[in-house]
Amino acid sequence: MNLFKKYFVLFALSLGYAASYMLPYIKYVFYDQLLAGVGCNNEQAGFLLTVYTMTALALYIPGGWVADKFKAKYVLVASLFGTGVLNFAFAINMNYSFALVIWVLLAFSTAFAFWSGIIKAIRLLGSAAEQGKLYGFFSSGVGAFSAITSSVALFVYGLFTADAIGGLKGVIYVQGATCILSSIIVFFFFEESHDAAEESEDDKFKTSDILTVLRNPMTWAISILIFCGHGIYTSTSYFNPYMTNVIGVTMAFSGVLAIVRTHILRLTCGPLGGIFADKLKSPALVIISCFAAMTTILIIFMLLPVGTSATVVIGLQLLLAAVTFTCYSILYSCIEEVGIPRKFTGTTVAVASMIGYLPDMIYNPLFGGWLDSYGNTGYLYIFSFLAASGVVGLCSAFMIRRHSVTKVKTAPQTA
Repeated sequence: MNLFKKYFVLFALSLGYAASYMLPYIKYVFYDQLLAGVGCNNEQAGFLLTVYTMTALALYIPGGWVADKFKAKYVLVASLFGTGVLNFAFAINMNYSFALVIWVLLAFSTAFAFWSGIIKAIRLLGSAAEQGKLYGFFSSGVGAFSAITSSVALFVYGLFTADAIGGLKGVIYVQGATCILSSIIVFFFFEESHDAAEESEDDKFKTSDILTVLRNPMTWAISILIFCGHGIYTSTSYFNPYMTNVIGVTMAFSGVLAIVRTHILRLTCGPLGGIFADKLKSPALVIISCFAAMTTILIIFMLLPVGTSATVVIGLQLLLAAVTFTCYSILYSCIEEVGIPRKFTGTTVAVASMIGYLPDMIYNPLFGGWLDSYGNTGYLYIFSFLAASGVVGLCSAFMIRRHSVTKVKTAPQTA
């Protein structure tokens, strides 16, 4: 596959990924419109996401098996096209009972085999030497297309100024069309790299291989690494209330910082992590440096004296976000570094995802409880907790690096 075609497909995957998760999480942008559109209350709207999350959690392992058993191309096309159809179906028949069904089905189309399949597809797009850049540019593309698709959706919504529900339906149609467009591009243009495409019978995934994945200590090292990295990544959102409640900046300025942190730094630092990883021929080395930096910055936040300049705090916050995005974009490229066979990619990703995304369920109630109970002192507990998880992530990255070095030293030498 030529370079242009490879990155064209990579960005199509970014586009599809960005659009796929907009409907399950639509209440974060169109909260009141969703309540009006399906005729539900706040608790019922929250239950939609609970149903989706719990179903997705149960589907990761079987979805990983499917992603390994079948061609990544067909898994992705079916998932993206299915998500597009579900968007259209919901827009046509918008009521709460049907929404419950749609949110369960969305777990099948976006979490069952899609997530494992998309990580596997990125891995298959290029050689081992390209993995860092591929994952880095994919992450950057997701950030860019999330912003673009959201902007288009908001524009479409704005066309229905007198009809909020009609505007919401327009938004959902845009999301669905984007998913289907991505599926078409993947169907016609996706090709595996030459070395990945050559597969003998012995190279094909078998159901019994699930135990092989579970017995591999590197599966668990990568899972812990993603748990720690994802936990710090998602917890940067707590800098919004920290900046307003502790540092005293306005909510408007805190919102600007959030945009810079979430969109601009993701766009720039995602590819940077991939470029460094490929230059050093080791994502783990970059991740080790990033975790060391993240932990150090979090410890500095713990030790900041009262009255510290807002400029210093803003600089530290943005530096932490930059390092976090640099690290986060290449976490899954460690699967290549430790030598996990490509036929095990989907199942390895499934296990790592089940463990790695647990912070979404654990951190918010835990951190929220600390802030409710201890006020601004709760931020000290949050920074301490995240610094400790940074140390754990650092240890996991060292294990991965040591394993990859040992693997190279023990590999048979060829003339």
